[in-house]
This record gives sequence, C-alpha cells and structure tokens, in this order.
Amino acid sequence: MLIYPKNKKGDQKDSLVWKEDNFLRLRGLADSVVHKTDFKTEDGKDVLAGAYYERIRRELETLEAAKLAQLSKSLGPKAAALKAMPQPTGGSSNSSPRSTGARRAAREAGERRARAASERKELAASIRAELLDAEAEINEVYCRANASLVKYSKAGKFRVINDEEIPRFHPGFSARKFAETLGIDKEVFE
Repeated sequence: MLIYPKNKKGDQKDSLVWKEDNFLRLRGLADSVVHKTDFKTEDGKDVLAGAYYERIRRELETLEAAKLAQLSKSLGPKAAALKAMPQPTGGSSNSSPRSTGARRAAREAGERRARAASERKELAASIRAELLDAEAEINEVYCRANASLVKYSKAGKFRVINDEEIPRFHPGFSARKFAETLGIDKEVFE
C-alpha cells in the first residue's frame, strides 16, 4: 500500500513509499469467504480478479506517476544544463605554436576544453545514476507487490492456483525512455 511518510515535525514528505500490507493471507481468506475475488477469462486464460487487485494496480500506477513527477522536477534543470553545455571539440591544430604566448594560450584552451568535457561527463553520470536508481526502485516495488499478490491469491482460493492465474503487474517506466523524453538519451546513455 502507498503511504506518505512523515518527518519528525509531522509534515508529509512529497515522495510516496510502498509498504507491505499486513495479514495478506488473512485478507485473502476473508475476501474469498465474502466472494470478493473470482476468476475471469482474459485471452483464453482464467485469471483472478477483484477489488484488491485493482487497488494494487491503481496504487502502483500512482507510485510510478509520482516518481516520474519527482524525476521531472529534479532532472529538468540538470537536463537543461547538460543541453546548454558546449559539445566537446577536438584539439586546435596539429602544428605546435612557435611563440611562448601562443603555447600558453593553446595549453589553457586545452585545459578549458578538458575541464568542460569532464564537467559534462560528471553531469551525465549523475543524471544516469539518478535515472537507474529510480528504475531499480520502481522495479523493486513491482516485485514486492507481485509477491504480495501471490500470497493473497494462494490464501484466497481453496485449491492449487497456477502462476498464470495470478495477475502480474509490470512497470511502464524505463530510464532510457525517460531520458528520451528529456532529449538527453544520447548524452546520458552513450
């Protein structure tokens, strides 16, 4: 289930957190007694359906949308900064300058280019790390939710349930697709 964690002052934080439901087997048993879950046919297969499955699906979609909004808020300025940074260019010319002033200017220009390239790589790496962390977090939540659905489903029916009969939810979030929407997929995932 989704919760908004509170800080020590009692204020709610902006980020949603997934928390495991308590007593899933008991809930599954109680829901089966009052006939809240039943099989429905989808694509020629019998699949369990009910209000609990819909609630979990809606909560997972809400969590994913909240994570996308949080990423948009945090990565928007970083993506704009990455786009605004100049593309790294090659060295000036193959021949070395003859005068001392020209050598110094060429060396300083090379250092500036190297510094700009390293800043660009650092920013791209931080964006990539944040995107991959978000993707891993969302995948972990979906795995835990699917595991809890298995517990709930197996307690709810008084027969052996195949894995194909238990609904599974899959995340729609991909770090690469989100980087494409920001327009920085080439820079971040090189």
